[in-house]
Amino acid sequence: MLLASLKVRLQVLKLRRFFYLCIECGNIMEQFLRKYPVGIQTFDKVIKGGYVYIDKTELIFNMVHTGEYYFLSRPRRFGKSLLISTLQAYFEGRKDLFRGLAIERLETDWEKYPVFRLDFSGNKYTEEGDLLHVANLFLHNYEEIYGAKAEEQTFGSRFQGLLRRAMEQTGRQCVVLIDEYDKPLTDTIGNTAMQEKNREVLQGLYGVLKNADANIRFAMLTGVTRYGKLGIFSAANNPNDISTAPYFSSLCGITEDELQKYFDEDTGRLSIELGVTKGELLQMLKRKYDGYHFSSRSVDVYNPFSILNAFKNRQLDNYWFATGTPTYLALMLKKAGFNPSTLEGEIKASSETLSSFGSGENNLVAALYQSGYLTIKDFDGKFYTLGIPNEEVADGLTSYLIPEYCNTSMGRFDPEISRLGELITVGDANGMMEQLQTIMEEIPFENNEPKMMEAHFRNMVYLMVRATGYKTYVEMPKLGGRIDICFETDQYAYIIECKRNLSAKEALAQIDVKNYAKRLSATGKQLFKIGANFSTGEKNLVEWVVEE
Repeated sequence: MLLASLKVRLQVLKLRRFFYLCIECGNIMEQFLRKYPVGIQTFDKVIKGGYVYIDKTELIFNMVHTGEYYFLSRPRRFGKSLLISTLQAYFEGRKDLFRGLAIERLETDWEKYPVFRLDFSGNKYTEEGDLLHVANLFLHNYEEIYGAKAEEQTFGSRFQGLLRRAMEQTGRQCVVLIDEYDKPLTDTIGNTAMQEKNREVLQGLYGVLKNADANIRFAMLTGVTRYGKLGIFSAANNPNDISTAPYFSSLCGITEDELQKYFDEDTGRLSIELGVTKGELLQMLKRKYDGYHFSSRSVDVYNPFSILNAFKNRQLDNYWFATGTPTYLALMLKKAGFNPSTLEGEIKASSETLSSFGSGENNLVAALYQSGYLTIKDFDGKFYTLGIPNEEVADGLTSYLIPEYCNTSMGRFDPEISRLGELITVGDANGMMEQLQTIMEEIPFENNEPKMMEAHFRNMVYLMVRATGYKTYVEMPKLGGRIDICFETDQYAYIIECKRNLSAKEALAQIDVKNYAKRLSATGKQLFKIGANFSTGEKNLVEWVVEE
């Protein structure tokens, strides 16, 4: 009897184990079968291919039915091309693609309009003839559909003629969708002659938006930057710039609610794989990819490219930054002699400044904001406060700037920075300073003017500490003075006061005289006060004093 009972229990255990294995296999299969639209910018392909689609169609419906001309600026890889493709499918009346989406219950007509889509994103425009070829091909393809006239010789007249004939032949006004409208100009920053030639071509095309108003039902341009000199943001029928409009702030990107709605099971699976709780993973995702604000009352927006890649690859990495820093931004940073530590402080800018990049291409703040490296943190009614949106951008900027400042590859300093991070984490202040001294020995100081060398030294310390992952402040205002360098870990706080060609003890004394430690000591963390002497003769740290 006992033997029979044991056999029954053994069978039950086997069945139960088999059952759990089936569930686990199902979960694994579901994970691998879930398709993330990384790099896919065509709405048709996303829907028909069964890829994850975050439903933005209610916003699209409201935009279409409350206006006719729009401009939207967003950083690269934020979903602008998918938005344009979705608008194209909608205006082509492809109701079947929108089954189950919000717009299906909102739209009743599903009328079909002639759509003209011009996409500048896939080409380079640095050589004479590049833009002419793309513009001519765009017009030629539609002329094969709607016909051409010999007297229409310029790009503008050809485009205007196309819009007129398309309306005559279909009985409906036209839809004009232009993706990455600014790329021919950003590609040629630094080449004034080539940029001016590209500008003339674009003015001919974009001028049609004002001249052919009677033939246009809807028009939208997307891009990274706003160029005031193109003439499309002035005069009649200028596009409504919704780049900083609160209602449309989540038109591109992923909100917190959308993350939970569309990726709840994904976060659960990824948390198990990474060995953290689901709540911990959500906080990790928030720190690394969230934090974008595109208006004074914007909801938090996650970087969609990085979120999708994180779930697809089942690990957290700097996906967006790895796709490359725009060439024009790199040129501007070098030209401006950029001080990287300013990114950690509060950067103030008016709305005019943030939208004036095209009117003055030396506007580094506007370029950093429009490119996604700065975001809106606050607004006082007149000025925006800008800052770095998240850890991915902070890490990526540091990785980019170190080679620029050190004239070497980032990988050259990986072992030294890793060691520096270990010493900071365990509270070894002396070891940290020794490691900084070792790193500095290998960095060239190209400018021999003492004040410039001192500024370069502070920038290097900032970049090296920031590269370890700790938010670092340089010359932070404090009680009538400025702390040279300070940063914190979970357990420790560090204040470094630097002197040039003076004793380390004098530097340490200034920390006490100015009472710099008061703010950091209030955190309850173990505090290290460090006085350091930088020698312009030796171009390095030569001594330091540490006081706990």
